[in-house]
Amino acid sequence: MGPTRKPNVCSQLSRRALGFFARDAGVVQRTNLGILRALVCQESTKFKNVWTTHSKSPIAYERGRIYFDNYRCCVSSVASEPRKLYEMPKCPKSEKIEDALLWECPVGDVLSSPSDYKSSLIALTAHNWLLRISATTGKILEKIYLASYCKFRYLSWDTPQEVITIKSAQNKCSVLARQAGIQQTVLLYLAVFRVLPFSLVGIVEINKRIFGNVTDATLSHGILIVMYSSGLVRLYSFQAITEQIRHPCSLRYHPWKMLFRLEAILGTTSSRPIRRNRKEFSIFVP
Repeated sequence: MGPTRKPNVCSQLSRRALGFFARDAGVVQRTNLGILRALVCQESTKFKNVWTTHSKSPIAYERGRIYFDNYRCCVSSVASEPRKLYEMPKCPKSEKIEDALLWECPVGDVLSSPSDYKSSLIALTAHNWLLRISATTGKILEKIYLASYCKFRYLSWDTPQEVITIKSAQNKCSVLARQAGIQQTVLLYLAVFRVLPFSLVGIVEINKRIFGNVTDATLSHGILIVMYSSGLVRLYSFQAITEQIRHPCSLRYHPWKMLFRLEAILGTTSSRPIRRNRKEFSIFVP
């Protein structure tokens, strides 16, 4: 067999324009990456260093924007030479931005403020503030304080561009508490917010007394995912949870905290048979 023939970039671009490739998003993505790889890795390609910078903190990239200094300095990489879009004022380490997500304006929605039609950065600070920052000016458009009883650290999309999940750091039992026989039952908290404007859906407490020896939990696409050290993974419908707790009769008597039952487990994976039981746990609502 002879040497493998490299794909012709011009031919691939022409075929893509004529619709020769499958309409599946994965096929198009792999084709585009293959074209980019062919252009970057060919021997005749030469690169010119147009800009260099250094950062003591991790550097993040999102949609043509480079973030430095824990998201407080933003540089646009769209032009031939990067230019600074904004730099937020310096702040103490206790107020730094821990994590961030880029929010894009929804198409076809009527929004209350002209600034809402532009991209925003949803940021989580070390002192538990949730911020919405203009992606072009760095101005804080919206802010809300989360809680004082735990430290929130991670941001992720539950429903992309609509609902966010804020995950706390895992609670660790101190040496003195272990020596005294005191066990930490609450592993972590999951706060769920709708964006624009921020509105609380609920805060879920992952409690070991209820879930057992759980090691981690997260929320994605309306599914509460609970993981165990044995390899067991359980899936719960978060929509069913919120529908139960927002029953008017329940809210009338317990407006700040209530217990509810999960009527069914959506899915269970494990290396051994699992007995499906109903579970009870608590959720905080506004």
